[in-house]
Amino acid sequence: MESIHTVKGGREIVHAAIQNTLANPEQGADYLARPAGSSLVGVDCSNGWLIAEFLRSLEWHCVTYAAKEYDVRFGACEYFWARIPEGVQGLEGIALLSELSDEELKGVRVVKGHHGNLEFQLKGLEPRPTQEVHIIVGNLSNFPAGEVTLESAGVVTWYPGRLTRPAYLDQEVVKRA
Repeated sequence: MESIHTVKGGREIVHAAIQNTLANPEQGADYLARPAGSSLVGVDCSNGWLIAEFLRSLEWHCVTYAAKEYDVRFGACEYFWARIPEGVQGLEGIALLSELSDEELKGVRVVKGHHGNLEFQLKGLEPRPTQEVHIIVGNLSNFPAGEVTLESAGVVTWYPGRLTRPAYLDQEVVKRA
């Protein structure tokens, strides 16, 4: 098995992750769709096959070192960055809780996201233009701890915007008001 660390740039591992995700009966093309959050103008984000084609067209660069430095790395996942090409506009549809006003915080709700995990959402959050996209690649059979290889790689998520920590809320504490 070829380790990610022997792959230059990131094109091969990202392409393998996309292909493995499309071929996985539990994921498939729908897994790559983005019904909420960050999006693209110029690419139909609800169509996983179009997203796969778009993601494969990009020049990917490994930024796992930055994910470690910013303390946002999850498990053994590998992180990649690409510039969004002209003709397509990225929209970063997220904000950190610390960036929200007291009034905006009142509108934050916890919902089940596209992949079934709990996430925060805020209706009316204005997206910010961006020309960068990230993709997180993990081990499909031993997520999040398994080594990422060309054979085991799968897309954990992809999104237009800055490098951010994944939010896993199912173990968070809720205080009585």
